[in-house]
Amino acid sequence: MVRVWRVVEEQIQMWPNCTHQCLNKPYILLGTPGIGKSFGCGLYLLYELLHYDAANVPAVAYFLDGSAYIFHKTGAMAGRVVFYMKAGDALSAMDKITAGKRKIEQAESGEGEVKRREMDGYIIFGVSGTFVPYSQFLLFRWGCIALSSPSTKKFAEWAKQNNALPIYINCYSRREIMAFHAFQERCVLRTDEEYVGAREQIESRWTEIRTRIREVGPLPRYIFDKELFDNRLKEVENALESITKIGMERYVEIFFGGKQWIEDGTTHKIIRLVWSSIDGYKSCRNYPASVVIAKELISRVARHFAGASCLLKMLRMPGVDGAAVLEKIGVCAFMYRSVVDELVGKMKHLPRTGGAARRSVLARVNAADRYAQDHRIVGFGSGTRQQGAKLDGNSLRPRVLYIPDIPNFPVVDGFYFVEAPPEDGGVAGGGGAGGVRWRNWTFVGVQVTKAGKHDTDCGAVASFMRRMEQCIVDWEQLKDQISWEIIYVQGRDSIAINRRQVCKMIATDDRQSDKRVLTDEERREGREGPVAEGHQSALAFWETVEQYQVKLDSELASMISRAA
Repeated sequence: MVRVWRVVEEQIQMWPNCTHQCLNKPYILLGTPGIGKSFGCGLYLLYELLHYDAANVPAVAYFLDGSAYIFHKTGAMAGRVVFYMKAGDALSAMDKITAGKRKIEQAESGEGEVKRREMDGYIIFGVSGTFVPYSQFLLFRWGCIALSSPSTKKFAEWAKQNNALPIYINCYSRREIMAFHAFQERCVLRTDEEYVGAREQIESRWTEIRTRIREVGPLPRYIFDKELFDNRLKEVENALESITKIGMERYVEIFFGGKQWIEDGTTHKIIRLVWSSIDGYKSCRNYPASVVIAKELISRVARHFAGASCLLKMLRMPGVDGAAVLEKIGVCAFMYRSVVDELVGKMKHLPRTGGAARRSVLARVNAADRYAQDHRIVGFGSGTRQQGAKLDGNSLRPRVLYIPDIPNFPVVDGFYFVEAPPEDGGVAGGGGAGGVRWRNWTFVGVQVTKAGKHDTDCGAVASFMRRMEQCIVDWEQLKDQISWEIIYVQGRDSIAINRRQVCKMIATDDRQSDKRVLTDEERREGREGPVAEGHQSALAFWETVEQYQVKLDSELASMISRAA
């Protein structure tokens, strides 16, 4: 909200230099429905405008739900606010204010041209229904900001006619919502003793709010009221269930192509708008509204585009960012035999310092065994949703691409197992009757990235190991029996990864809140500070993983085309 006010304030500061030819462009504040644009940001802007120098902002008009308030700061009406039941009546009153001031300016200038004009005030307009502030006469002398959802039908024509400039606003962060919750609770507690007695209940209420955020997103309209939350949750579930094949392609265009929302009553329930600034250019991106919704969409997109022809169609969609597509679900490329055959020829080993190059298991097996012939979405519990069934000895199979359904899965985007004896002719693990069937397996993890490096740390690796234990029944036996490989897949415009990706050890001093990363020299010398439980084993595990790099160049892109 403060950023929005700074933009508005910069415009106001330019007003004293305006001439009668000045074009006073309005703004449109775009944000996800339910975050409080009207009652949050709108009221904050009203507060700042009312406290701004009256000589620069003589009046403020606030339009909401078809009605309006005009706050007078100068003249005979100074200090008064007038409520208009009909917004049109308020516009008529503003026309009179503007016409009166123009007459005064013309009278003061005599027969000469008006060299400089005063601005008459500022308009805050909550876009609702079909009514929008069309009056170009008013916008010539009034600043204006319209508060809207990204639904283009509400403002597109008005924005086009008046050259309106967009301002994008994010949803609140979880920390901001926590601060608001704490302030609400503090307001009803008068003493420290009351807080101590109510602390458990306050923390319990926050836990419930946090769960709601994971379900429907950080939307104040819904997360602070149980009845509204329950209704919203049903709407979200219905919106997800109603996604058709055509609808899935539309969401792909929204996520990866930057396509504007086409409001159909469901889009805003599962997508939120995020402000971004790249090289000074301010824009917006579309993201899933919550963690749970992201999991559902990832599952649906992966299922829908697991076939070669579907992924190709996705990459060919007009305006779709192919690099973004590959980063999100490029792991699906490992389901195409001809593509994997080509990948194997281009893969480069990332050896340890002083180590020799090694061939990937994909280069040692038959062509029919090196690619994933099926796929499965691995479900992890989130919010109030239950975790999917665990993978046991019967359901865990080689040549099946396993795709986690959670965003930002640690270390890899997906994985599958390849069955082949180790290159040295021995067994991969240390033995054990329970793991005989896995001894010749190799874990092939796929990490798609645009970055020129993808180092990790022990916390992420430990999280990966916990997640794997969560989804695989016999994980403790499996992890010591198999070989491990990770393939870093990069887009053709990426800076090639040319060294082994390191796992940084996170050490803490006596104050556990302060962390630092051990240097390579400290690690070589064995100098280790206190580390979190499991981090040492995570580092040891990482040293057993072979790493490879490959770029999806134009030749591979052609291979994907031919594969489809």
